[in-house]
Amino acid sequence: MGKKLTSFIAFFVALMMCLGPAASYCAAQTPAPALQHYTMIDLTPAGATTATASGANGAQQVGSAAFPVPASPGQTETHAVLWQGGADAFTDLGPGTAYAVGDGQQVGVAFGHAALWSGTPGSLVDLNPNTWDSSVASGVASGQQVGSATVTRPCGEKRGACGSGSTSIHPFLWTGSASSAVDLTPSALGYGAGQALGTDGAHQVGVVMQVVGISAFTNPAAVLWSGTAASAVILNPPGSTESRANAVSGNQQVGYAYSVHQAMLWSGSAASAVNLHPAGYLISEAKATNGVRQAGYGTVYNAAAQTSHTHALVWSGDAASAVDLNQFMPLGFTDATATGIDAAGNVVGWAVKGSANNTANVHAVMWVPSTTPLNFSQSVAASQSVIGAGDSVQATVTLNQPAPAGGALVQLAGVLTAPGAGTQPPLNFSIPPSVTVPEGETSASFDVTTSATSLAGFTHAFVLDIQAAYGDTTQTATATVTPPLSLSAFGVAPGNVTGGAAVTGTVTLSAPAPAGGALVQLSSNSAAALVPASVVVPAGQTAASFGVQTNQVAAFTNVTLTATYNGALASTRTASFLVAPPPVAVDTVAIQKADYVVSKKQLVVQASSTSQTATLTATVTATGEVIGVLTNKGAGSYAATFAWPASPQSITVTSDLSGTATRAVTLK
Repeated sequence: MGKKLTSFIAFFVALMMCLGPAASYCAAQTPAPALQHYTMIDLTPAGATTATASGANGAQQVGSAAFPVPASPGQTETHAVLWQGGADAFTDLGPGTAYAVGDGQQVGVAFGHAALWSGTPGSLVDLNPNTWDSSVASGVASGQQVGSATVTRPCGEKRGACGSGSTSIHPFLWTGSASSAVDLTPSALGYGAGQALGTDGAHQVGVVMQVVGISAFTNPAAVLWSGTAASAVILNPPGSTESRANAVSGNQQVGYAYSVHQAMLWSGSAASAVNLHPAGYLISEAKATNGVRQAGYGTVYNAAAQTSHTHALVWSGDAASAVDLNQFMPLGFTDATATGIDAAGNVVGWAVKGSANNTANVHAVMWVPSTTPLNFSQSVAASQSVIGAGDSVQATVTLNQPAPAGGALVQLAGVLTAPGAGTQPPLNFSIPPSVTVPEGETSASFDVTTSATSLAGFTHAFVLDIQAAYGDTTQTATATVTPPLSLSAFGVAPGNVTGGAAVTGTVTLSAPAPAGGALVQLSSNSAAALVPASVVVPAGQTAASFGVQTNQVAAFTNVTLTATYNGALASTRTASFLVAPPPVAVDTVAIQKADYVVSKKQLVVQASSTSQTATLTATVTATGEVIGVLTNKGAGSYAATFAWPASPQSITVTSDLSGTATRAVTLK
């Protein structure tokens, strides 16, 4: 067994998850029915917001239900519930949760302590062992109860060395009272922690762990006891890094093994392990056994939507015998887990109606073995497993044999998995309420259409379950609905150009263009840049480029281009760039003569410019006062004689092309 460290808190949370409803899952496809058929009974009590069934024995089933608290609107309180085969035949055992039932006794947890009932709320017995902080009872049979208890004690070291203390968790066996508690921790085998999870009255099963630090343990290992700590037999299969035994009946123990859960069946030793994991499932786990059949769950993963469905399963000793109970749920239910099975083969658990991540629709249920009907829905298949939003798909339902006289009316429904509880997916779908398989025929087809309502929430694929119900079976086909094709990016390069230069624009789609290509409309907000009316992204490609012709401008101009793709939903992207005016020419100016003739009060100036068309102006260097404009003599030569009252001392000649020169004035 691996030495991967596991904190007590994480492990205890994992225990609660295993005892209660599992995490939310999404879309999956049900296989063809087995010969054994079942009828599902909804045990959820009237007025309960959610409910789960955890165990079954004889005519009794137990679990929990959440009821509204009248004094606190919006709040609920979980109560342990005992059923007698139907939703209207239940007993409220009071606050708490019941996990198992056997021989007229029910066990679970109430007020943080292991609890034992005998059919009424007033019969509650607190099983919490003396000196232990909290506990839970997980199994009961023949007057024997099993579970675990936890305690946090000071470390006895320097203050702060282990925080709030060291937490221990031990497996316990009771026979009706707290004082009868027997600690099953197999210390002699090197294990210092564990949990007892099930019993058949003679044997107990659960997990044990080695203590490797303060409140830290190794991965769990499945274990089998016979009433004492010394009787412990480790069931962990060779090569498995972790395992768990959930239930025992006669010579069968069930649970899971390996780091990726795979349902397991044992018969008293590690070497006896039989892998129950069915083909096509991501993980699986056996939660209960009646000594002949095993019950639990498996999940099927949808990689495109990154979601999965959980399916209630029943086995008869090997992986190939797995029967998927989801096919016996009414329309609208998508996920389920089997948690208990009684001697008659009745299976209890929970099922989700609607989206798998909507915990408000968790129902306590029981599957009762039933006679196989003459006609039932054997399968439903979609013509495409993956479609784009806005597209349609054809589905075909097939019966096990030709439809009877008058035809077979098959009821239809669809369930769309939302991204989170209470979230409205950006997608609608339409499916007819029913389809008729004509008399003498075995199948009929119908269309399912989809439409996107928003691009904002379409960041991943969604899963649409297409359900067809006839006889006692509901078959499900899965269609993965991908986001509608849209513009994901639009860019131009370079980002700054001089008017007249070429620019390249590139449009990018969120997925490859369909057959015939994708037409993207183009426009510009300025005459400084001209674009084609459209560009086509070739079929199978995700991007296309086009040329942008720029024009000369007198001033810097910011241009915005717009690209629009009118797919299932119109998507628009913009790209901006800067168009600059031509660069300003700069000339070089030189002064050849700057003479002031005192007697005539005249300033004689001769200058030159590298430009033959420049305008040169003379000014007084000291004051900037304009003296006058020089005459263009051609070939870059400029000259002028100005009347000026006094010598300017120094002059500056400036060109309108930015050239400049300065020279001292010579007196004549």
